[in-house]
Amino acid sequence: MTFSLGIAVGADHVRAVALKGGRIVAATEAELAAGDSLSAAVAELLSGAPLPRYPRPRVVVALGPSLSQTRRIAGLPPLDDPALLAQVVREGAGKFFLRNGVPLATMGVRVIEPGAVWAAALDERAVRAVEAGCRSAGVRVHRFVPAVAVLGRALTDAEVLWADGGAVAEVRLNGGDMQSVRRLSGGQAPAAPPTPVAALAALGDEGLRFADAYGAASLPEYEPMVLRAFGGAAGDVPAWRMALAAGALAAALVFAAVAPALRAMEAEDRAAARIAAVQDRRRAAAETERELTRVTEALAEAAAFDAARYSPTLLLADLTAALPAGSALVAFRADTAAGSVVALAPRAAAVVRPLEKVPGIVGPEIVGPVTREALAGREVERVTVRFGIDAVRRAAPGAQEAAP
Repeated sequence: MTFSLGIAVGADHVRAVALKGGRIVAATEAELAAGDSLSAAVAELLSGAPLPRYPRPRVVVALGPSLSQTRRIAGLPPLDDPALLAQVVREGAGKFFLRNGVPLATMGVRVIEPGAVWAAALDERAVRAVEAGCRSAGVRVHRFVPAVAVLGRALTDAEVLWADGGAVAEVRLNGGDMQSVRRLSGGQAPAAPPTPVAALAALGDEGLRFADAYGAASLPEYEPMVLRAFGGAAGDVPAWRMALAAGALAAALVFAAVAPALRAMEAEDRAAARIAAVQDRRRAAAETERELTRVTEALAEAAAFDAARYSPTLLLADLTAALPAGSALVAFRADTAAGSVVALAPRAAAVVRPLEKVPGIVGPEIVGPVTREALAGREVERVTVRFGIDAVRRAAPGAQEAAP
């Protein structure tokens, strides 16, 4: 029967829920005051939890909104490979997430559609502190997740406000899956408490506080938006591994003493294994190079697309500012390569020359007939001017300031 442990860490608390065969067997919590050691609090909390020695529990940690950021990211290269998209997000973490002087650890992504994903970043200091506390308690963290990603496994509502210290996250759910996540001001509170699932409701009125810990404990293995544990500190070797190594050494010495003839065969096998390992590394390096080439090409394509975009609103503002006095812009159309305007002016010819000075406008010319109209007691001419658009020059920094 499987045994899993969910740990929820927030700005001022640490909570844990233990599941055995899907049933809650323990729920405990501890408060965190300013200046308290997070690793010590985790270790103390787990020391009193009824954890089996064998098999060791599967441990999943959920970090609250004060220690994590979760968002839907669109506009990525049109790929459906989660590993490649996670690498793109990791390389652009400073663009997608707020650092605020805090080191961030990004994780796997949940693909919504090619080029659009759910992604998250965690406070790396909190991640390492929780890992240290779990090691002190004799357990190993398997995965980290943002708390908002697991609330759908503990609550049945379509909309949840989840508070964590001064941070409040508004989570919209559909069938337990995230549809949107929004950070609100700390003063907002839910109109009514959310509804827990049956297993969590068995804890009574206090059960809602453990929703994130329960969701972490019941997280399935196939969830892609997780951060694998960093692992123990250098030199931190478990005692059982030391004992196993000592036993292996003793067996090797006995074997070498009673069967010297087999040592030569063993050396031959090791040489063959080294040759095979070199070949495996060569194949792995070639595969890595191919993957990096794919990512580089995808990033270059995304960068080229971004460099060629310009703001139609700023273009309209520049065209309007360029018209001579007494003129009015009646219609404006533009795409990525060309555009046109319909204007009323005292003289149709006076409209063309100012447009030539607008950054990114190429070859303005009058098309169609020029008609005379009476407007507010004045006679004006209606003219249609067509022009090309240099999108790269138009999108360049300073294009708006260069307009007349």
